[in-house]
Amino acid sequence: MNNPKQLIFPFQVNQRASFENFFCSSDNRFLLTRLSDFVSSNDAQELIISGEKDVGKSFLIQAICNELGLRDRKFAFIPMNKAINMDIGIFQDLASLDVICIDDLQLILANEDWEKALFNLINECQQSCCSLILSIGDTQSLEEVTKLPDLLSRIKRMEFMILREVQNDQLEQALGFVSKKLDIKIEKAELDFLLKHQTRKFSYLVENLLSLDQQAASLKRRITIPLIKETLKL
Repeated sequence: MNNPKQLIFPFQVNQRASFENFFCSSDNRFLLTRLSDFVSSNDAQELIISGEKDVGKSFLIQAICNELGLRDRKFAFIPMNKAINMDIGIFQDLASLDVICIDDLQLILANEDWEKALFNLINECQQSCCSLILSIGDTQSLEEVTKLPDLLSRIKRMEFMILREVQNDQLEQALGFVSKKLDIKIEKAELDFLLKHQTRKFSYLVENLLSLDQQAASLKRRITIPLIKETLKL
C-alpha cells in the first residue's frame, strides 16, 4: 500500500532527518529516548515536543516520520507553516492512520476555525487509537492564545517533552558532530575562531558552517580563518 501522506499532502520530509543525525546534548538524552520509544510502540500516544525557536523540533518531527516509514507505519506529516495556507479540511479523515505528526502547532492557535478542526481531529484519534505527535514553539502563552477551552484542556492533558538548546560548553562538540555528518572539512582552529567571533547559538552557527562550506566549494579552497573573515564579513 502506498504511503497515505504522499497521496494526500504535498509536504516533503527531509530524508536526512534521523535520530542518528541529531546532535543529542546531555539535556536532551531523555527526550530522544522517549521519542525512540514512541516510534517503536504500537500503542496510541499523544506527545508534544516544545521548545524555543530553532532548537531542532522540526528536524525531530521529520526524523520520527522517517523512522515510522522504516517500520511501514501509516502516517501523515503536516508542517503548519505550509499547511496553514490550505483548507482546514486537511485534518479530516486522518484518524485511520497509525500516527499524525503536526509541526509548529502554535501557528494555528488563536484561529478559531483551525482550533475546531484540531479539536475534532484529537477526538477522532482518541476514538480510533491513532497516535499524535505535535511540536509547539511557545507553551507559556497557551492559555492566552487558545480560544477554545475544550481544546486547551485536550492539549494540556498530552505528554509534554521540552527540547533544550545546546549549551555553550557543548557547542564545539555539536559543531564537530554536524561537520562530520555533513562531510564539511574544517579544522579545530577554524571552529574555535568561528565560536569566538560569532553568536553562540547552535542553529546560527550551523547556518554559518553551511555558508562556509558552500563558499569554499565554489572557490575551490579550504575553510581557513581568512575565508571565514571574508565570507562572514568579520
